[in-house]
Amino acid sequence: MRNHAGFLAIAVAAGFVATAAGAADKVQIGAEMAFPESVTSTADGALYAGSLTMGVIYKAAPGAAKAETWVDKQADGPQAISGVWADEKTGLLWACYADLNAFSGKGMPSVLRSIDLASGSIKGSYPFPDASFCNDMVATADGTLLVTDTAGSRIMQLKPGAAALENWLQGESLAGVDGISIGGDGAVYVNSVMANTLMRVETGADGSARKVIVLTLSEPIKGPDGMRFGEDGVLYLAENGAGRVDAVTIAGDAATIKVLKDGLDAPTAVTKAGNTLWALEAKIGKLGGKDDPGLFYVWPVELGQ
Repeated sequence: MRNHAGFLAIAVAAGFVATAAGAADKVQIGAEMAFPESVTSTADGALYAGSLTMGVIYKAAPGAAKAETWVDKQADGPQAISGVWADEKTGLLWACYADLNAFSGKGMPSVLRSIDLASGSIKGSYPFPDASFCNDMVATADGTLLVTDTAGSRIMQLKPGAAALENWLQGESLAGVDGISIGGDGAVYVNSVMANTLMRVETGADGSARKVIVLTLSEPIKGPDGMRFGEDGVLYLAENGAGRVDAVTIAGDAATIKVLKDGLDAPTAVTKAGNTLWALEAKIGKLGGKDDPGLFYVWPVELGQ
């Protein structure tokens, strides 16, 4: 997230899966001025991305070079689509519908929506209780969905079969909370795009949140945004403020940062698929400005050794 020319824009995370037959060397998201905020993927290589400006969700068929409109703009409610995440265990794609005016106190409350991965139809809508900016989500082992709210400094939860969101954890330590991911050990990790921190949320045996531990970093990060653990146990992180993508190795309360790629225009999300890491270049600094952002792509990132 960055405050650019008085316009606050939040960006979050994204990911594309390479198929056995290979994937395009880059994937275009929509047309001009799409401003994708987050992308996700399914095991077959299909790609999904939301748009901050168009209010639609795009889909690219496996191996396709461009994502086309899949879910149309909703008739009411907030229209800026931030986080999207495909949960193949439930057959649902989850999407954050937010209002970019949330940080001025004038925005509509966010709405979390579930979408059928098979048909693209809306299955459920879960409004936030008050001023909010729904940003990213992930599911725990028991199927509880955890959803970050950047404006509300909190993490909401949606338990399996529940009809409404509930507060899971809220407080000053979560100011600017953005990306969220779960490690192989089941631990919940989040970052703050405002405080430039990476944190672990300690939980009880019942899954309730207990406290937040700020990790000690090997070097500073700037604008940490979307992040996802790979099956290798490494946390892959997009820094939208630094224009780079990192591999983060966590040991206890310490995290070692290794820069994999820099020079990107506000990367907001990553996903590791097999041996390929993909990064979304969101160009959020040009949102609401006079400069032509050009087209938007997700790019492969070399992992190195």
